[in-house]
Amino acid sequence: MYSEIDLSQLRKKGLGPETVNQQIKYFEEGIDFVEIVAPAIPGKGISVFSEEEISKYLRFFDNNILDYSFTRFIPASGAASRMFKDLFETLEYLSNIGKAEDLYEKKPNIAKFFNSLNEYPFHNDLKQFFNKEIVGADQKTEVLIEILEKILLSEGLNYSSLPKGLLKFHKYNGDARTAFEEHFMEAKQYLLNEKLELNLHFTVSPEHKDLFMDLSGKIKAKFKSEYAISCNTEFSVQKPSTDTVAVDKNNNIFRNDDGSMLFRPGGHGALLENLNDLKEQIVFIGNIDNIAPERTMPERIKYKKLLGGVLMEKMGKVHHILSNLDNYEKDSVIKNEILEIIRELAPESETDIYNLSIQDFKVKILELLNRPIRICGMVKNVGEPGGGPFWVKNKKAEVSKQIIESSQINLQDTEQNKLFQAATHFNPVDLACYTHDYQGNKFDLIKFRDPDMGFISVKSQGGKELKALELPGLWNGSMAAWLTWFVEVPIETFTPVKTVFDLVRDAHRS
Repeated sequence: MYSEIDLSQLRKKGLGPETVNQQIKYFEEGIDFVEIVAPAIPGKGISVFSEEEISKYLRFFDNNILDYSFTRFIPASGAASRMFKDLFETLEYLSNIGKAEDLYEKKPNIAKFFNSLNEYPFHNDLKQFFNKEIVGADQKTEVLIEILEKILLSEGLNYSSLPKGLLKFHKYNGDARTAFEEHFMEAKQYLLNEKLELNLHFTVSPEHKDLFMDLSGKIKAKFKSEYAISCNTEFSVQKPSTDTVAVDKNNNIFRNDDGSMLFRPGGHGALLENLNDLKEQIVFIGNIDNIAPERTMPERIKYKKLLGGVLMEKMGKVHHILSNLDNYEKDSVIKNEILEIIRELAPESETDIYNLSIQDFKVKILELLNRPIRICGMVKNVGEPGGGPFWVKNKKAEVSKQIIESSQINLQDTEQNKLFQAATHFNPVDLACYTHDYQGNKFDLIKFRDPDMGFISVKSQGGKELKALELPGLWNGSMAAWLTWFVEVPIETFTPVKTVFDLVRDAHRS
């Protein structure tokens, strides 16, 4: 099936034929929908804490954080091109038709954009290309076109080709900060170690790594001189071995014009390899575009610490249980501690383990609890797209808490659709994770991924249709076998930038 040239291509990627064969098998057999048992809701899968309880966890975090190594893990390779969809459409319209007033009737947000250009954080950078005032929707068509070109294209700011992390997000008294820098500003408020060091890890695309490193150098110098803080900034890229093969409509390997096999990036699930390489015990995970200006950072920090405090408490209980299993005797106190944890994680398992012999009980508890731990912030659903928290049954009939995307659910099934619609919260990607076992050893996170929770999508290449495979999402199937707790956090902690217009929303004004 594979020629010597194919095998050479696989070796360069760090892949074996067996991996590609398994991927082709997913195309041939399809990927099953997940089975929702129930949505995770407050009181039944999602913890909602009182202010008194939150204060307790904040103190717990502050009192214990220096006992651990920790870092912030931020996927930052995503291009900003989708942010500017409306601006590209406007540029095309004006270039071909040239009637701005007609456009404004159809899209009043575009007129508002031109009238409020001076409020955007990139306004000062944009002005350098003009020797006149550029604010105003009443500009001549050729001026409007030039403004858009200078924002979007390489002859100007080139924003449409840059990753979101390198875009100016917030304006401060004539200055502005990128999303990248704002993550440093946020992290220094809760992740400083005793040496006044700050650890951050960004996953980036190879073509933008140098730009990130240059900006990182400037930020590190600023933090050292202004705050006496040393920033340990790491960058990594998606590994070639996480790329997945593409197939045609008949599930045959899709080949490029030169005969080579076409591989595509495996989606954000590929970053499990990058996460797995980190050595720190506690890892906070969040998206590059979900960041806020300094004005609202205190509220975000409060809930980052809450997630961290809950993580420390749950980890402490789990590790105490596992460290003392050898002392377990029937009806001992530790059994009550175990059952309390099991009820929180997988209540249906309680019945199965209750009547086991002492030895079998110990083996089962070690199997159930000796896993990575994650505490996932969840916000009330207000119509935002994205995955959500559910109780899910796997192929072994085991029920656990999972973050599930709508595309993983058979919404044509009336009962499954009903359960999906009953969800009250969604996933803002706000996680605190513990990646070491109770004996201090780093887990191999790959062992806790469910490979059957990937995605198949239809794409095109050179005008030809193909099917692409995405690996199980980083916080979806890639963490399927982790110990999971969901915690409600306020919607105010979720301030993503999905379109250019979001940059002047109240949530992003300094």
